[in-house]
Amino acid sequence: MQHATTFNVGGVAVTLRGLPNSTGTSTDSPFDEICKSLRHEFPALSAARRESRQTERKIRDSVAHIRISPDIGLVVFGSLARLEWTSGSDVDWTLLVDGPSDPEHFALAREVERSLKETGFPPVGATGTFGSMASSFDLIHYIGGIEDSNQNMTRRILLLLESVSLSDTVVHERVLRGILKRYIQTDPAVSTATAPQFRVPLFLMNDIVRLWRTIAVDYATKKWQMPSTKWALRNIKLRMSRKLLFVKGLLMCFSCQLRPPAIEEQNEEIVLDQIVSHCLNYTQKSALDVLCEMLIQVNDDRLAIKLLQAYDDFLSCLNDKKKREHLQDLDFSRAASDELFQEVRQISYNFRDGLNELFFDHELLRPLTRNFGLF
Repeated sequence: MQHATTFNVGGVAVTLRGLPNSTGTSTDSPFDEICKSLRHEFPALSAARRESRQTERKIRDSVAHIRISPDIGLVVFGSLARLEWTSGSDVDWTLLVDGPSDPEHFALAREVERSLKETGFPPVGATGTFGSMASSFDLIHYIGGIEDSNQNMTRRILLLLESVSLSDTVVHERVLRGILKRYIQTDPAVSTATAPQFRVPLFLMNDIVRLWRTIAVDYATKKWQMPSTKWALRNIKLRMSRKLLFVKGLLMCFSCQLRPPAIEEQNEEIVLDQIVSHCLNYTQKSALDVLCEMLIQVNDDRLAIKLLQAYDDFLSCLNDKKKREHLQDLDFSRAASDELFQEVRQISYNFRDGLNELFFDHELLRPLTRNFGLF
């Protein structure tokens, strides 16, 4: 039986149902829990999660011989970190430097690149966002302002939303905590409250919104610059996996008000550190698991099946080599009459409609979406 708590959100009394594993007695993920509860299978999602874990082990083995110093973390992003690995996925990685700069770091990055290539993984994209080094100084201190490039902002938010450390986790967690502390402890919405309490961290949420809008604009730019190259594949990813990342970010921020831990000490510094730890816990969950947690809470089986089935259909398409290559090569002029593109577009509409229902129609999220989601 689920534990239920009734409380006030935006002037509306809502009931929050505890997660089935909230007591710590179950090791199942929220995705596993919801599949059992629904008595419904999502084979593409389950397969992608299995393949992600197997691929992670393969990468760990391929770089195990490389000596990485204590101030560096090897971090992966993308479908591997989201537990969405398919046959067409690649490895987006970064050497996360949390210490003094050293010329040897460049050689180390090239050694990682060589090892992954020898193991059979394709090279990362040519944008420079991944496949190189990132400094914790830039990620923590350059938030907003002219120093905060799109590349720096993308690395920072993706660290929060889809990253896994393949080396010692200390550096990864230390940088994540530093980023969250920078956002939360300087946020007037949180730090100037009349009494210490959990609130939606607006500084953090606004930067998550900024990444989502930047990704959308970046898609349009690439479409303009490369009108016949991979546009359809980028389009469906924007509608599905990129959007799910945004959902994770919103739910992480909203959770500070929806699922706050008990505050035992009325000390502002302690409460702010609790909020940082609360958000840090969310960074360690996959985007799909964060969505599944919310679906368990709203207790709407029909909506859960609608959203998860749409995402399962999306991953099934990406894992089909013929379909993926077809979308990769599809010319924009043929999209309106292309059967496969119209099929995946309908999948994205189902996902979009389900998210709209979750955020705008359900009493748990509607007040937060109304108060913080746009204006």
